[in-house]
Amino acid sequence: NEVFIVISCLSKDIQQSDNDMVKANALRVLTKIIDEQYVQSLDRFLKQALLSRSDHNVSAALVSMIELFKKGGQAIEVVKRSVTELQEKLMSAKDGYVQYQALLILFELKKNDQMSCLKLLFQLAQS
Repeated sequence: NEVFIVISCLSKDIQQSDNDMVKANALRVLTKIIDEQYVQSLDRFLKQALLSRSDHNVSAALVSMIELFKKGGQAIEVVKRSVTELQEKLMSAKDGYVQYQALLILFELKKNDQMSCLKLLFQLAQS
């Protein structure tokens, strides 16, 4: 019951705050404490943060995705749904740290598929 209250408050911070720092921190904390049954609700927040103009929010989304990937289970499926946005950030981000985080997640998702890894490497070599 208390977990639901905390998740609700953090979700409200992500949706209604104008301060990028508050949004980013709320997203990171939410990812750390969320249960398996609520993980699907993170999908929208992560995509909004990935599409944000603020590198701080984008970086928070990427760090959150790394944490979700480590959790396993349905959390990995949430990360997999954002592959298109991750590839776009990898190729277009001006911040090297954002590119590194996106590459790290994409590699973790594709490391068991040699052709996908080669394709990713080829795309990086061309840019």
